[in-house]
Amino acid sequence: MSHRENEYRPPATRVELESRYATGERSFPGTDLEDTDLSGIVLDGANLEKSWFFDTDFSGASLRGTSFRECNVKCADFSNADLTSAIFELASIESIKTRGAVLELVQVKGATFYGCELPEGAALPSWDW
Repeated sequence: MSHRENEYRPPATRVELESRYATGERSFPGTDLEDTDLSGIVLDGANLEKSWFFDTDFSGASLRGTSFRECNVKCADFSNADLTSAIFELASIESIKTRGAVLELVQVKGATFYGCELPEGAALPSWDW
């Protein structure tokens, strides 16, 4: 592990997350943004591994190719978000809203997934256990 990795601190606020993303940073493991408004945020291709998102508002966000691997995603709102190719491998997903969300090519592997509100007529994401 390099000296710089030892100094890593996950972003603690939306402003810090957006600022670091804007400077080119894409890896934000261990982020805890509980009860945070991230509506409309752009985090395409971000790595949010092992993060905690409880009661987080991702409505209207662009999360194309974003990794939620090993995340706890509970009571989050992804309404109208673009989750194209997002990854939820080994994630704990509970009571999320996805009304109007783009769910094309979403990867859900080995995740727990229950109590979620999907748009009427929507297919579940591909399951690969």
